[in-house]
Amino acid sequence: MASRITLLLPLFGLLSGLEGQLPSLQECCEVGRNVAERDRDCSVLPPFTSHVCSIAQEHCCRFVVRDRACKNGVRMARAQGACERPFFTGSQWETQISKICCDCCTLGVKAATEGLSCELPGLQLGKQCASAAKMCCEEPEEIKPTTAGPKDPEVFSTGSPEETNICSDASCAQLCVGNGKCGCYEGFTLQNDSLNCVDVDKCASGTHNCAATSVCINAAGSFLCQPKETCGTGFTRDAAGGCVDISECAADPGPCRLGQTCINAVSSFICDGTAATCPRGYRLSADGTRCQDVDECLIGEKCGSHICVNLEGTYRCDCRPGFTFSAVSKLCQDINECTHYPRRLCAHRCENTAGSFWCGCSLGFKLAHDRCSCDDVDECESKPCSQECTNVHGSYQCYCRRGYQLSDVGRRTCEDIDECATPNICSYICINAPGGFNCTCPPRGYMLAQDGWTCQDIDECAEGTHTCSPVENCFNVRGGFRCFSFECPPNFLRATSGPAGSASEVVRCVKSCHHRDASCGLNPTHIITSTVLSLPTLRDLKQPEEIVLLRTATKASPVPNEPDVLFDILATEKRNSFDVIKTSQNGTIVGVIRQVRPIVGPRELVLKVIMKYVHSGIVSQQNIVIIHVLISEFWF
Repeated sequence: MASRITLLLPLFGLLSGLEGQLPSLQECCEVGRNVAERDRDCSVLPPFTSHVCSIAQEHCCRFVVRDRACKNGVRMARAQGACERPFFTGSQWETQISKICCDCCTLGVKAATEGLSCELPGLQLGKQCASAAKMCCEEPEEIKPTTAGPKDPEVFSTGSPEETNICSDASCAQLCVGNGKCGCYEGFTLQNDSLNCVDVDKCASGTHNCAATSVCINAAGSFLCQPKETCGTGFTRDAAGGCVDISECAADPGPCRLGQTCINAVSSFICDGTAATCPRGYRLSADGTRCQDVDECLIGEKCGSHICVNLEGTYRCDCRPGFTFSAVSKLCQDINECTHYPRRLCAHRCENTAGSFWCGCSLGFKLAHDRCSCDDVDECESKPCSQECTNVHGSYQCYCRRGYQLSDVGRRTCEDIDECATPNICSYICINAPGGFNCTCPPRGYMLAQDGWTCQDIDECAEGTHTCSPVENCFNVRGGFRCFSFECPPNFLRATSGPAGSASEVVRCVKSCHHRDASCGLNPTHIITSTVLSLPTLRDLKQPEEIVLLRTATKASPVPNEPDVLFDILATEKRNSFDVIKTSQNGTIVGVIRQVRPIVGPRELVLKVIMKYVHSGIVSQQNIVIIHVLISEFWF
């Protein structure tokens, strides 16, 4: 924005303000309580301009609703002894509070009937629940359950009442009875340390009720009755407890008569006298009376590299780890561990092999020492990036230092950013450099500011580097300085604050008439002010730019015939490029000179403005302002 010059001082302003009075927090809270009592709903509250007041109103309303919901729960517990949610009304959170207070009241009544402390030590119930429980404990009423509940745990305690209350530090393993002692659930008994509980073996103690056809199996705090099993005729139990067929034909002597062949069958045998043949897996004995088992493991390599185990009438293969025996093919078949145990063996990828498997990892990972897990590979160790590298899980990311950007090809190479391609990054000329850029300024009259890109004007007049003569005034302009020697016309005296040759923004000439000079006295012009204004080239001027303020001491008044000031531009080369408007500031009349059209520099113009002081339609006096406008060739 162009610089401003303020001329002709002074004026005064008066600022005043009014303070509003806000409601107190107690009043805001009372509004919330009244809404809760009247509407029983806090979703719609009266609006307040104060945010803090709205918070107080909402929380006070909810406190009343919450307290009412809790009292409804206590009332339901005492009246009906039922705390199911369908019995309560209101919103979801109201019914939840009612149920909590109902349940806690039930705890308090239970504590009172068992002679326990109403403080319910050792239980972290929360403030609202503890209050409801204590109230119902101190003023108990009988609660009749609507449905039969589970049996209360059986409590066993030891020690005398005078002993220390060990419940206070929550040391009991199972139950705290409430009288300062520990107890146990049914099926357990308290140990000698008065803290821990041990299971009672009901099978060993004979306190179970299993029938004679069942076997008692002890469990923690209980027992199970498992029916007894028999193998049946023709079977016997093996060492593992399973039922296997009895080979009656293997007995010596056999069960069949001479001339008959004993053929073993499942759970029985057959004496065949018609043909001296044996089924598969057997062969006829030397005396021809029975079929004897054939040991297939002695005939060839039935199981290959696995172990062959002979069985009655057949055989099986005990397979090496990673294989399983097929009863159909009589061979050891590979176990596909990857499909048999999906997503349980390998962290990423599972590949089946003969008798085993191996784990593989996704790109960016490597197999860990346990051969199952996958560890992240730090790709940055191989320096894949041209500048900086950051390792991430399963991958890596390249990034660049300031002034560079990643190439779109490969995303690993850093390319220099041409900052000079950004419009207006420098005030004057931008020179790109690797990883950065440099701004330069015109060779004369400017220097680079501390921000590194703005060209800052050098004030030669203030620094004393100008070449103005002693009779000239130095005026700083954009990119240099100008020397002017303003002479006052006849009958005017110079009234500037500084002597000739000094740096001054304004030269003011005030009318001074000889007492006999009548023509001088009739001249309405009282003050002639000369100054210099330096402006940039504003090529894209979209709206008027204020460049000069002409202040007066005349009060702005809408009443006719009151003193007034009129402003007008007398002469300039670019008259259509400027205008002057009248306005007011702080109650006094102000003239504003504006640039309304672009002017391309370098250019020098003289702008002459007249200020007429009018009272009752008559010009009482006038002042003239002469402005030497210097347009710079640059926009800064």
